[in-house]
Amino acid sequence: MDTKFQTSFIPKKPILMDQKTTKHSGGASVFMFISVIIFILSLAGAGFTFFWKDVLTKQQVSYQAELEKAEKRFDIGLIEKLKKANTKIDLANQLLKKHVAVSEIFDIVNSLTTEGIRFDNFEFTSPIASGDTARITVRGIGNSFSSIAWQSDVLGKSIKYGKNKIVKNPVLGELTLDEKGNVGFTMTASFDPNDIYYEKVLTGGVTPNPTQ
Repeated sequence: MDTKFQTSFIPKKPILMDQKTTKHSGGASVFMFISVIIFILSLAGAGFTFFWKDVLTKQQVSYQAELEKAEKRFDIGLIEKLKKANTKIDLANQLLKKHVAVSEIFDIVNSLTTEGIRFDNFEFTSPIASGDTARITVRGIGNSFSSIAWQSDVLGKSIKYGKNKIVKNPVLGELTLDEKGNVGFTMTASFDPNDIYYEKVLTGGVTPNPTQ
């Protein structure tokens, strides 16, 4: 007895095509989702940027307003003038502090001048290099040799006993006798310019007195 089977053949190719189509549709959905997310984030970023820019602009306007108020409270022009004046004053102070008060030497020599002695010529020689001493050369006249000897003794004692701490190494020489019996002489001495800067003189210069 023959058995007959009835078979039905359905091509599978269309089914495979359907599967591929389904997979393709799923990938497009994911890509679309990611694109939407990126778009939303871009909008959010743009919105935040715009918001932050607006905040910074408002802060800048506020700071500018505060600055204008401060400028109104203070006269900027006057402040600048005062700054320039202060700079000039500082410069003048520096010059005065480092300027040698030669007049202080006059006072010291005058205070050490004994009776019968007269000085009539004064020369000042600045130090050549930093740290060097300055020199003075004074021409004078005494009414006798004894008065000049006494003058030399006073100068020596003023240094020895601390009455004179400025004028150093005084030397009397070049004695000449005129027709009236007066004796001309030259006194040379040295001193440290640092001892008679205006800064020190203004705070109290040293004026020795040989009679003390």
